[in-house]
Amino acid sequence: MKRSLSIIVFTFTILFSQCSPKKQAENTSENNVATALLSPTSLYDVDKKVFDFREITAKHKVTYVDFWASWCGPCRGEMPASQDLRAAYQDKDVNFVYISLDENADDWMNANTKFALPAGHSFLIPNASQSSIPAQFALNSIPRYMLIDSTGNVVNDNAPRPSESGMIRASLDKMLK
Repeated sequence: MKRSLSIIVFTFTILFSQCSPKKQAENTSENNVATALLSPTSLYDVDKKVFDFREITAKHKVTYVDFWASWCGPCRGEMPASQDLRAAYQDKDVNFVYISLDENADDWMNANTKFALPAGHSFLIPNASQSSIPAQFALNSIPRYMLIDSTGNVVNDNAPRPSESGMIRASLDKMLK
């Protein structure tokens, strides 16, 4: 009986615990989240709270999704324009969501800090190679941007980049009407 209880406690500890960043750096297949609890469309935020892709993209009239990674030069190059765009639409019903395909959670966290990505808007795909999100949207290269309406429908799966200011602003303004 005592042994059975110990096994149950041990199993729950493994299932519901999170790996430390140091352990994650040693084994990048475990992105600090118990993988048994994840769906193919799971994401997690900087606090390691798990969200579903649909949950974070259907809260506003418009969601502008930025697929990026800390190691991607063009992605990093778009961040200043993205910050300007986010500031210009801060009082509008536009949800700016940053989804990283980083395999290393520490690199993602450092880039979050560097680019001052807002809490609640920056997410990491744990185990990106096993997630259905990259395949669902045919993410063959990044950066990649998408526009999603309030019902979760993808309006443009290859939206203009933030640096294409006139084009993306026209698209956002049209969707906000």
